Amino acid sequence: MRGRDEILGTLPPKAAPAFMEIARGMKLEKCRKCGCMKDALDQAERAFAASEEPEVRSLGPVISSYQAKMKPLAYDCIGCKKCWGADATIALAKHFDQIEIDQCAVEDNCACRPSTMAPASFQLYQSKSTTAPWPPHPGDYVLGDPEGTVAVCTLSNRDLPHQLIAASESALAIAGRCDTENIGIEKVVLNLLANPRIRWLVICGQDAKGHRAGDAFLRLKERGVDANMRVLESASWRPILKNLTLLQVARFREQVEEINLIGATQPDRILAAVRECSVKPAPVASFTLPEADSSCDPLAGVEYIHAKAPKQLHLDRAGFFIILPQAQKGLMVCEHYENNGRLVHVIQGQQADVIAATAVERGFVTQLDHAAYLGRELQKAEAALSGGATYEQDGALGELPRSQEEDQGTKTNGRGVQMIQPAPADDMPPSESTA
Repeated sequence: MRGRDEILGTLPPKAAPAFMEIARGMKLEKCRKCGCMKDALDQAERAFAASEEPEVRSLGPVISSYQAKMKPLAYDCIGCKKCWGADATIALAKHFDQIEIDQCAVEDNCACRPSTMAPASFQLYQSKSTTAPWPPHPGDYVLGDPEGTVAVCTLSNRDLPHQLIAASESALAIAGRCDTENIGIEKVVLNLLANPRIRWLVICGQDAKGHRAGDAFLRLKERGVDANMRVLESASWRPILKNLTLLQVARFREQVEEINLIGATQPDRILAAVRECSVKPAPVASFTLPEADSSCDPLAGVEYIHAKAPKQLHLDRAGFFIILPQAQKGLMVCEHYENNGRLVHVIQGQQADVIAATAVERGFVTQLDHAAYLGRELQKAEAALSGGATYEQDGALGELPRSQEEDQGTKTNGRGVQMIQPAPADDMPPSESTA
């Protein structure tokens, strides 16, 4: 067997990137007992053995020697900022057919989820159904020309997408907001990957403080993610992409070039960037994006449920509410009754969310469906109060069992009513809270 130093000096180009990642990682004790490196070695063993190039097959004994040096696994993935095993697997996928990222035996937030990678000739992913709607994932966006090659993310700006699409720029396929550095970015990435025509993403508008999705976008393209799917070197609060795979991140970085206009809000300037992108050569990508495989999609296990009303209504043992907007006073009165009809508490306030939070905090709500009902009705009452409309409280969904209906009794205002007012500083105008 050739010596390791000799091999490192004459590595075949196809295997060099992955082999170098493995060689560096194997110098670290933490990698020698990590599931990420074990998976990379197993994949390399299969890929090199199946290669038609003798130089690549000759690396098999070295991989076997690395496997012999592995220690009993102490963890499947510890989310290192730099993961040699995960990077080796990504490198293998760019040059070898059907490389698989095995699923870790840990929780779903581990980055080593199953993904099937494919051959090296680049051909963008297209859905099996040519009539599949695009974009496949919901979000706050406006569609432009479906043949366009440019997408625009306006970060926290709400009005910009409509202004940009209204200009009817033929190169602009879609414009939308993205406030968050995790779920928001995931949806943008998935929607852009679903349209192989889009090769440019213009990032503009004001970046939301703290979330800083714009910074996360730039670092995602520039640096990628670690083994725990955290965007490397991002200044965002929590740039962890739990609903993407390593392969999808690699695809996005290959397919889409980013234009940094963070802070720009002038439509003319943004549209000028769109036009500039449309005449540039498309970015060159290096590997195939295979057809979708549901077994490799972290979203494949998501259950889609058709909403329907419950058949039966169960009374909350803590009682029920009657909501009475008081237009003259500019506030809402929320009366809390026991199920026998005895009035025991009255909550007064101007904001639906604060009144609901007060009811929950005091223990006046003990069922999830009741909490949802109360929040919905309070929001309706607040909208009616601010808009000068008439509010009518709707009944809860479902039929009340006859036994509970008979036990509910007559609603009467008994004694011992407690008046409750939410914290003034949170709910009242400054003129009232400081009086």
